[in-house]
Amino acid sequence: MKRRRQCPAIPTALVGVDRWRCQRLVEHDGPHEASKSDRSAWHYAWAEGAASIFDYKMLHGTVRFRAPFWTPRRRQRAVEVAMSAVSAAALWWAFSLYAVCVFLLADLHASIRRSHFVDVGRFTAGVYRNRRDNFPPGFARYGPEAGAPRSGLTVTIGRLSLIACALLPRAEWADFQARQNARKDGAQ
Repeated sequence: MKRRRQCPAIPTALVGVDRWRCQRLVEHDGPHEASKSDRSAWHYAWAEGAASIFDYKMLHGTVRFRAPFWTPRRRQRAVEVAMSAVSAAALWWAFSLYAVCVFLLADLHASIRRSHFVDVGRFTAGVYRNRRDNFPPGFARYGPEAGAPRSGLTVTIGRLSLIACALLPRAEWADFQARQNARKDGAQ
C-alpha cells in the first residue's frame, strides 16, 4: 500500500467537531503532523489541545501516514465477494459444479464497469458497455455505415457486448504494418 504524508490540520469547527483534523484524511485520529515533502528534513506538529492552527512546533524528520486498509469501497467489495462465495457454495451443494460455473460467469459479467480488450496481431476480442440507445447487430463492421464489410461477431447480453473481430481488412493490414515498420526505422 502506498504511504502518504499527512496533511496540515484544520480546526474541525469548520466541519462541526470540537477537535483538530487533517485536511485530506477527515476521519484521522491521533497526532496531527505534516511534512512539506516526502524527503523533508522538518515537519510541523500540533499539540493535542491546540487552540490555533498556528500553535505548532517544528520537529526533525518526515511524517508519513498509512491509509486505513478497510475503506468503504473495499468493505463493499468484500461483502460482494463473500455473498458470491456463499451463493456459489449453496449452488454446488444443491445442484452441481456446472451451476456454480454459470453463476460465477454471470456474476463476473454483471460486475464489468469498463471496457477490456486483448489484441493479437490484427484481431481483437473484448467486452464493452453499450449506451442504452445503441445495441449493435450480431456482426461487427469495419465502419459505421450499414453497408460496411463485416469484421467479426458481436454478442450483446444486457448492456454489455462481447466482440471478436479483425481490426483491419487483410489488404489494409499489410499497408499498416509497412507504415509501422517505416515509422520505427525513422525513429531510430
